[in-house]
Amino acid sequence: MKTSTIAAAGRMNKERVPELEMLRGIAILGVLMVHSTSKAVVEVPNSILRGFYIFLNTFSLFCVPAFVFLSGFVLFYNYFERPLTLFTIRTFYRKRLRQLVLPYLFVSLGYELVMHALNHRAWQPAGMLRQFGEHLLTGKSYAHLYYILITIQLYVLFPLLLLLFRKLRMPVKLAIPFGFAVQWAFYLLNRYYWHLEAKGDWSFMYFSAFLIGAYLGMRSDAFKNWFMASGTRRSFMPKLLSLAWVGVTFGFVWMYDQYRTGAPAPAGYWFEIGYNLFTLLTTLVMLKVCVWLRRHAVVRLATAALTNLGALSFGIYLIHPLFLLIYHRHPLASAQPPAYLLWTAGGFLFALGASVVVLLLAHRFIYWSWIVLGPAPAKLQSRRARVPSVEVLLTEALDKG
Repeated sequence: MKTSTIAAAGRMNKERVPELEMLRGIAILGVLMVHSTSKAVVEVPNSILRGFYIFLNTFSLFCVPAFVFLSGFVLFYNYFERPLTLFTIRTFYRKRLRQLVLPYLFVSLGYELVMHALNHRAWQPAGMLRQFGEHLLTGKSYAHLYYILITIQLYVLFPLLLLLFRKLRMPVKLAIPFGFAVQWAFYLLNRYYWHLEAKGDWSFMYFSAFLIGAYLGMRSDAFKNWFMASGTRRSFMPKLLSLAWVGVTFGFVWMYDQYRTGAPAPAGYWFEIGYNLFTLLTTLVMLKVCVWLRRHAVVRLATAALTNLGALSFGIYLIHPLFLLIYHRHPLASAQPPAYLLWTAGGFLFALGASVVVLLLAHRFIYWSWIVLGPAPAKLQSRRARVPSVEVLLTEALDKG
């Protein structure tokens, strides 16, 4: 039986929580499911399988809040007990520049050029550069890149939140209420005053997920009590969580199905409440599923697969739309439900498989691949450790600077 071990308070080197990597694997599968079924939801309004596509698409919407939750957990788990110094903050931002901002810059440029070519636009350097600058600031180079911008916003805010809990002594138990308060204040202000068109591009709309993760990262005892307890130590919380999740999931999927089919459905507050509760509860339930998988050797293959997917999740997120774009440029001749279902499933598998193959080959053989695809998984890094990569040289240059 395998379980994660949470490091004792005060230790500087935190032990890994493997379930988090598995949750990343589940979340990236959710991203692929949303994107691979999006066409099916729109293009087959009269199909007997439309309800099935809507369910898959709707259920997978937890993926982005799950990634935000993971960011909050990992950041506060790793940094909450460290000395809060200028050196710590400088190191934190330098690492994020290298691992997030640079890949975002180059991937955005790549998608910008691809879409420019596919749309047969005129090659005017000044106009292209201006448009690229606008898209870079708004995450519009391609539809999925808004999440990277959200992550950058959270990283900018993280030291301030750390200061709030560390230096200003805000009680950790208030982290979750504070997250909901910020998120819903932003939602209401936008609804009645600001009227931002793309409110989902702002990190404040995911603050409850971020600070639930932060709370569990700061309170490892709560994490163990909620998720790691077993047998006679099993708490009441997971049972209550599961019951609430079933009810909320049923209600939210029904509401989304009504919306997609044009039937009368609750809107406004109810839809926002449903999305907020569904995504948070699904994230927590999926984390509990990961704990269960880790404990049962009979599903060791699933555990290993999710862990490996989690390690590659950032790179998969960046490049999988390119493979879906290629796949969807060869539409199916037949619109019969069985054939269309196979075609849709093929898009999911092609995007996943091609992304994994490209990432494994790139991280194994191209030493500067991290600039575009993000950091290589630890296993692949160890295989090329003897070769001085561009990443090492850049890190040394930044340290000297």
